[in-house]
Amino acid sequence: MVSECRTNPHRVSAHARSANRQRGGRGSVRGRYDNCADRSPGRFSAAAAGKGKGKDPALSPGLRRQGARVARHWMWRLIDSSLALWCLMMSLTPTRGCLLDLPWEDILVPHILCHLPLQQLLSLQRVSKSFQSLIQLYLANMRCFDSSQIGPAIPRAAFVNLLKDNEVLQQLALQNCSDWLTDRELLPVIGQNHHLHHIQLKGCAQLSRHALVAISLSCPNLRQLSLAHCEWVDSLSLRSLADHCKALEAVDLTACRQLKDEAICYLVQKCGRLKSLSLAVNANVGDVAVEETAKCCPELEHLDLTGCLRVKNDSIRVLAEYCPKLRSLKVKHCHNVAESSLSILRSRGVELDVEPPLQRALVLLQDVVGFAPFINLQI
Repeated sequence: MVSECRTNPHRVSAHARSANRQRGGRGSVRGRYDNCADRSPGRFSAAAAGKGKGKDPALSPGLRRQGARVARHWMWRLIDSSLALWCLMMSLTPTRGCLLDLPWEDILVPHILCHLPLQQLLSLQRVSKSFQSLIQLYLANMRCFDSSQIGPAIPRAAFVNLLKDNEVLQQLALQNCSDWLTDRELLPVIGQNHHLHHIQLKGCAQLSRHALVAISLSCPNLRQLSLAHCEWVDSLSLRSLADHCKALEAVDLTACRQLKDEAICYLVQKCGRLKSLSLAVNANVGDVAVEETAKCCPELEHLDLTGCLRVKNDSIRVLAEYCPKLRSLKVKHCHNVAESSLSILRSRGVELDVEPPLQRALVLLQDVVGFAPFINLQI
C-alpha cells in the first residue's frame, strides 16, 4: 500500500500516455492504477474493469472479464463501504503489491484496522478469503468490542462467532444485545478474557446472578461496570463482586431493586476507590447506604440518587463533609432532601440536578401565567 501511494504519476511512459489518450483517458484497469490520484474508490466504474470502449492489450480477455465480474459483484454488495471497494481494487492490481502484502500482525492489525469501524471491518471480510483471514486475525486480537458499532441489533450467532477466539479483550459493551443475551453466550466470553477492565451490560435483563459471579472471578482488574436495569443483581452476587474486584472505580446499579442498604455498604467498604456510583431508582436505598458511601469513598466524584425516596437531609450533609472531591449529585425525586442540605454543596460548586427553590418557583410561575417577573437572584 505504501509503495502504491508513493507512485509518481509523471513516470508513466510516453507510449502509455499516448495509448491512454487514444482510448479516451482512463479506460483500462492499468491506466487507472498507473495514476495514484485516480485510485479513489468513488471513481471505480465498469469502464475500469474493462467494460469501456477501450481494451488494454496488456491484459488477457479472461483477466478483464474476471475483473469486471468481481468488481460488479462487490460494487453492489459493498456500496456503503468505500474502504472495502478500495481494498478490492488494490487486490486486483496486476503488477504491483497490494494491501495484504504488508505484515499483518505488525502493521495492519495494530496500526490500520484498529482505527476502522467494526461494521466496515465485517463488510471487508467478504471481499475475499484473504481479507476474511485478516479480519479473523484482527477479531482474535481486538481489545475493545462495542456492539453499538455494528448496528441497532447484532444477531446471537454473529456475536458468538466474532468473539470465539478472542482472549485479550479489555472493554466489552453489550447494551445492544439485551434482547437475547443470556448466560450461555456471555459466560464463555468472560471465562476466556481475564484482562477486562470495562464491562457494559445495561438492560441485559435475561442474564442471571451467575454472570456477575463469573465476572467477579474472571476479571480481577475490573474498573468500570454498568448493571443498570439488571434486576437479577442480588446481594450475594454483589458481595462476590466486592470481594474480588477491589479496583472498581465506577459502578452503575440503576434500578437494581433487589439491593438494600446492607449490600451497598458491603460494596463501598471493599471498594474504597469508587469515583462514580449510581443507586438511582431504588426505593430500598436510604441514609445508611449514602452515609457509608461517603465515609468509605473519599475519592467519590459522581453520585446518582435519583428516585431514592428514603434518602434524607442528614445523609446529604454527611456526603458534603466526607467527599471533598464531589463534582455532581443527582437527587431529583428525592422528596425528603431539601435545600437546607443541598445549599452546602451548591456553595462549593457541585453540580446538582435540582434548581434552588426561588428559581423553581419562577419556572413554575412562567409555566402557569406565561411570563415571570425579573428578579435579581444575586442580591
